[in-house]
Amino acid sequence: MKTIALKLNKVMYYGWYIVMLSGVTLLMSSPGQTYSISVFINAYQDTFDFSSTMISSAYSIATIISGLSLIFMGKMIDRFGARRMLIIVAIMLAITAFYNSFVTSIYMVFAGFVFLRYFGQGSMTLLPSSLVPQWFEKKRAFAMSLSGIGGFLATLGVPAFNLWLITQIGWQQAWRVWGVILLVGFLPLVYLFAVNRPEDIGLTMDNDSVGSDEDVKRALETMERTSFTLKEAIRTKEFWMIGMIGMVPSMFTTGLTFHFFTLMELKNVSNTSASLVLGLIALPSFLSPFLARPIVDQFKIKYILSVTLTMIILSMLFLILGVSGLISAIIFMLFYGLALAVQILSVNVVWPNYFGRKYLGSIRGTATVFMVIGSALGPLPFGINYDFNGNYTIAIIGMVIFTSIALLLSFFIHKPKKTV
Repeated sequence: MKTIALKLNKVMYYGWYIVMLSGVTLLMSSPGQTYSISVFINAYQDTFDFSSTMISSAYSIATIISGLSLIFMGKMIDRFGARRMLIIVAIMLAITAFYNSFVTSIYMVFAGFVFLRYFGQGSMTLLPSSLVPQWFEKKRAFAMSLSGIGGFLATLGVPAFNLWLITQIGWQQAWRVWGVILLVGFLPLVYLFAVNRPEDIGLTMDNDSVGSDEDVKRALETMERTSFTLKEAIRTKEFWMIGMIGMVPSMFTTGLTFHFFTLMELKNVSNTSASLVLGLIALPSFLSPFLARPIVDQFKIKYILSVTLTMIILSMLFLILGVSGLISAIIFMLFYGLALAVQILSVNVVWPNYFGRKYLGSIRGTATVFMVIGSALGPLPFGINYDFNGNYTIAIIGMVIFTSIALLLSFFIHKPKKTV
């Protein structure tokens, strides 16, 4: 592995290979993502006669359980390294895919959801966000934005791929295909090319040549000196503020997506058109690599978060007051998608920038709890509002208020100083 890495490093700094592997990892996280699992839901209901309430409740509870468990995955990343954990997670996700091809009851489906969400949506999203920052500092935002393209491509292509598989060979075989893809296509890539950090193979961050022993030693000393432990991180106000700000996109996006077709019907947009509009949320994310250097690398995170939160508030208000047809719905989705793309990139970058590299896995794993809570709470106010009033206005106003609080918090964010 080290020999391969050093040979490839002569062609291009090895960190960029890590970026590509991380992008593939996000693509391979698809079996555990909502956009992928949702395609199997109708097949489950047709086969087992599950009610929507039953299967939705199972999915929500499974998401909460798996999300809270990511705290332990983060600690394992710090203890054993991203490479070893990625190998284990890839194997476990493949086994989970095979398991899901044999489910026969709601209890088995629930267990499948738990493991799909834990190993797929959770762990295989957490691992790239912990791995790429180890290799870059000056180009961190750009590198993370490039790796994120794998996830965007998955969002666009995997649902159609899953639907084609289910149509051609059935849902059981579709799950087995994913198991084979993970074991045969993805696992060898991880084994051959994953490296925890540049110092492990005699390189340094952002460097395109082999560093001397002194360079590597100095880099490790710097990492040790500047890295917060999890206990130190949670004692800072920034950890809680950034976590709360990170709740905003997960809460609103989940609530919006869950009720999107009904909401669009109220806005005079047909279901067919709504399905096209919903996919547009990922389109601005392809601009992230071009926005990383002029925006994320040039301005303080607090200012970027303030602007994106303001954009999200304006999006919510436009959804209430301005969306009344297809064209305005497209404008809303593209504008919100742009704010979402920049904010997610900024939050991903701020964790290593503020708290260092050494304990990034445990810090990111713990911070994921905020996202999980947001995702779990998002659809509920939308549903209650609709049941009582036949619309979503009050729920969206509530989201505006919550986002405004997050906006206020963003003004007080400063890079914390580590006490020695």
